Amino acid sequence: MERIILHCDMNNYYASVEEKSNPNLKKVPFAVCGDPEMRHSIVMAKNSLAKKAGVDTGISYYQAKQICPELGYIKADYQKYLKETKLARNIYLKYTDTIIPYGMDESWIDLTETGVTMNEARQIADLIRLEIIYTQGLSASVGVSDNYIFSKLGSDYKKPNATTVISRDNYKQTAWPLPASDLLFVGKERNKKLRSAGIKTIGDIATADPKRLHKLLGKAGYDIWQYANGDDRNFHPENNEIGSVGNTITPPDDLHNKEEVSAILYLLANSICARLKKHSLKACCISICMKDNQFNQMIRQCSTKYPTDNINLIFNKAFALFTMHYKWEHPLRSVGVRVGNLHSREYEQLMLFHDDDCEISVDIDHRIKMLTSTFGNLYVEKTAMTKEW
Repeated sequence: MERIILHCDMNNYYASVEEKSNPNLKKVPFAVCGDPEMRHSIVMAKNSLAKKAGVDTGISYYQAKQICPELGYIKADYQKYLKETKLARNIYLKYTDTIIPYGMDESWIDLTETGVTMNEARQIADLIRLEIIYTQGLSASVGVSDNYIFSKLGSDYKKPNATTVISRDNYKQTAWPLPASDLLFVGKERNKKLRSAGIKTIGDIATADPKRLHKLLGKAGYDIWQYANGDDRNFHPENNEIGSVGNTITPPDDLHNKEEVSAILYLLANSICARLKKHSLKACCISICMKDNQFNQMIRQCSTKYPTDNINLIFNKAFALFTMHYKWEHPLRSVGVRVGNLHSREYEQLMLFHDDDCEISVDIDHRIKMLTSTFGNLYVEKTAMTKEW
């Protein structure tokens, strides 16, 4: 039986749903984001006019406004988006009940057990796209392949409203010439390391020595070598495993001293530890992301001697990273903490002695009170993901 995997990606999802609700929005550039009155507001989606003006997702609304002064905004309405997501998934269920969501706007659709051929799968992909257009007034792109990785690559290959087949017959011609950054799990930092080693395309990854990639990127190097060759045996999207847990705070005004920063780092560590304990996890790697008011970003990390969910230990490590690396050339706009290399408590090795100092040397309660009296209650942006920062 031939393995057949579809990946359906709703095009420009949040912005398209907003335009469906209010067709007049098609006439003006706008972005979907959080509350623009708060400085942590990030552009999650933009319409075609905003895209033409140079606005990109992932930047702050403040930055987007500088690029496109006439840019409007719509505050994200997740209930509205979830309603459309459910309608789309009901369409997928007409063909199989093996559906693996990947966020609100993406899903893998496993047609293997239906016994269809690759050509029949292409026809099903076209039918899904047409039904989404006619019943929801939205569009989608669908990738068709024999594995998760290339089906996802296929849905990204041509947008909007297209079907792309990446099969064993054409993957070297279709997938390999694409930039390495197009491959799932090759983010900005990994791509930077790959380019420094002369690896620029998916084909370069596929034909590289896997031992060299492992030396360059660790286990992820071997994983992406498999993915570039269409081998997804080590990829299990249905497990929904958490690879890292992180929080970020962008206060209403810039930070100017380490006392304010220490209070924020403690709040972040407190939130992270609560989430680690909720999922019965402990971490061995601690990262801190510092962004100044010129939007220059610095990321530094360190390891712990043993897996931990201790708030004081995580705070001490994060604060040490900050004081060691941040030189106060500019005021600080935002700070984030992330923990990774996670271990389940079920497999935690019993350790009788922990020789790390878990006491905090600063009066953190006083600093938090001073911080909240200045800024009020602060919004914590949460992330839990398998990708790198």
